[in-house]
Amino acid sequence: MVSSGVRAAVIGCGAQGRNHLQAYAKHPDVEIVAICDTDPKRLAQTALDFSVPATFPDYRWLLDAVPCDLISICTMPVSHAEMAIAALQRGANVLCEKPLAMNLDEALAMTAAAKQAERFLTVGFNMRHLPAAQTLRKMVADGEIGLPVSCRAWTLATDIPWWGKHYVKRISGGGVLASTAVHILDLALWVAGNPQPVTASASMDRVFPRKRASTAPTPEALAEFDVEDTFSGHIRFADGGWMDLSGGWGCDQPEYSYSFELVGDKATVQLAPLRIVAERNGVPVDVTPSSAPVDPTGMHGWPASVAAEIADAVDAVRNERSPLVRIDEALTVQAIVDALYRSAETRQEVPVTLPTLS
Repeated sequence: MVSSGVRAAVIGCGAQGRNHLQAYAKHPDVEIVAICDTDPKRLAQTALDFSVPATFPDYRWLLDAVPCDLISICTMPVSHAEMAIAALQRGANVLCEKPLAMNLDEALAMTAAAKQAERFLTVGFNMRHLPAAQTLRKMVADGEIGLPVSCRAWTLATDIPWWGKHYVKRISGGGVLASTAVHILDLALWVAGNPQPVTASASMDRVFPRKRASTAPTPEALAEFDVEDTFSGHIRFADGGWMDLSGGWGCDQPEYSYSFELVGDKATVQLAPLRIVAERNGVPVDVTPSSAPVDPTGMHGWPASVAAEIADAVDAVRNERSPLVRIDEALTVQAIVDALYRSAETRQEVPVTLPTLS
């Protein structure tokens, strides 16, 4: 158990890195000891904003110079594996932003490093910390919706995430699936009780620049865009259930839409807006309690859920326990994402290859 304050560092000071720093700064048991970013102006401004004593343009310099109990990795996915493995080898626990890695092989190497170091590796699936999500998770675990049968999950964004190179495959690992829809995929799986995936199929396309070309911040961004910005996938589970998952950037709709609907043999639940519909005398009835939590979802709910995620990670360090997001669950998500991309490329339904952890 860590008896004194948890020494935390953040690698990557973009939008999500700042969310992590805000949460760390407000936590009474955390000391922010260092930050790292390759942009010198952003690094200096972030250090000023959060009164950080040590700054580094290279994460390796940070690891060499500053002992850390917990490190948040908030960079693009191309660097996740390298940074996480190095941090774990230096004795730090790691909270890595999603997606965990560029592919399952990288994720497994990260997992092996965590096991060898006897430290935890967890992933920034912060939507699990939304009160509505936790309410639904408990309902399913308590058998209130019966046996989960099917799920429909979606993330439909009106814009394109130009704030990072999520649109460049060699940097992000993929487009709307890997960068955005992975959140709702993880959340729906977790609420449903983590069913075991067996096969996956998907279709994907890139509509940009036929749409939203004028939103590209630079000519280089316009030229570099090489990922899917719309997709639809189907996942079959070992228990006979299934999930339909879809996502898009630059969608023509009034607002961001981020939710799932889980159908059980006793009731159906939906995340946003939170709704519970059950059969009463052969008739579907809305039985959502008036006291049910209401959460802002999508980007508007991020700060509060990230703060809860950080609090969970800090408590896990202090009490030497596993965080809410276990690495075996994160590996399953990565395996599904890999399978969906493989299916879209081959135009066939493919098996989901799940790793065996010793």
